[in-house]
Amino acid sequence: MPSEIAYQKSKSSLLDSIRSTYLYDRLKGRVPGFDWSERYAHWALRIPLAGLLMYYGVQKFPSAFVAPGDYGVPAILYVLAAFAEVFGATALIMGGIIETLRPKFSKFRLAGDALTRAGGAAGVAAVLGVILYFYWGALTIADLQVMALGLSAFLLMRGNKYGQTSAVHALASVQTRQSRR
Repeated sequence: MPSEIAYQKSKSSLLDSIRSTYLYDRLKGRVPGFDWSERYAHWALRIPLAGLLMYYGVQKFPSAFVAPGDYGVPAILYVLAAFAEVFGATALIMGGIIETLRPKFSKFRLAGDALTRAGGAAGVAAVLGVILYFYWGALTIADLQVMALGLSAFLLMRGNKYGQTSAVHALASVQTRQSRR
């Protein structure tokens, strides 16, 4: 009966599968077995940075149009910083959603990359402005702002991952087949 038929991997095909996975990870320069985290690891950077940018951006909006000069910052810079922080946080989250759902949204990969880079650029502009205006030359240390600047710069320069994992995986499979001969 067809319902009683089950597929069982032979020992040799299981070893080929393990060998192929090992070669694939070795070619990528990774520890084998951590590919499951590849699609979700970028959220460890995006969520805290987007939360920080959104918090500071939303915090500026009540006074952005009423009394932006309270901090000694020109009004136009204060309003631009508020918009940059809110836009940057939103762009980082939207770019991350497109990156995570990459197989379903393959047509939007370029848009996701552009959103991530735009969010990083907005974060760099806003945070660098704060560091230069408030902390430059002072004895205080802007450790939170320096961390946010570094994360924003990383996402600006890296964007979304445009890896060629299928090509690397195909190369590992070919090498596995050649090693058996």
